[in-house]
Amino acid sequence: MKHALPGCLVLLISLDSHALSTAQLPPETLHSLGQTLAQTAGSSQWQQLWQRSRAAGYLDPRSELHFTLAQAQLPALAKATLASAQQVSAEGVSLARYRRDFHPTEIGLHGQTRLSALCLWVDWRTVPTPLPIDTRPHLRQVSLLRAQPC
Repeated sequence: MKHALPGCLVLLISLDSHALSTAQLPPETLHSLGQTLAQTAGSSQWQQLWQRSRAAGYLDPRSELHFTLAQAQLPALAKATLASAQQVSAEGVSLARYRRDFHPTEIGLHGQTRLSALCLWVDWRTVPTPLPIDTRPHLRQVSLLRAQPC
């Protein structure tokens, strides 16, 4: 047991050193990864996304920033955001923000401001570098972090 901790540290260091750096990728690659993830993400990845979004208050109409659409409509919008984002930007080391505007449909409110776009954050750190030719096997571990109106 005394050797388990150093082994875990080595594993964590090696995972970080080979983690996908979104800042180093062109937007086209991030778009392509998002399109593939939209097609291949499993139900547990989507469930975790909505659990995190709920915990952040985005599904609570009493929150300052929240969705106004019925919850049943949000999964299709989130999937469409990943599949055909109008904007993708790298954030931090391994995060990317995907944004799609659904104007004229109001999807949320920030105070009194009506919002028509959905932003979705993805953590790509589990995808290895260099990118494999077929990324699909690695996408089951990718985290859909949160979705919010923007």
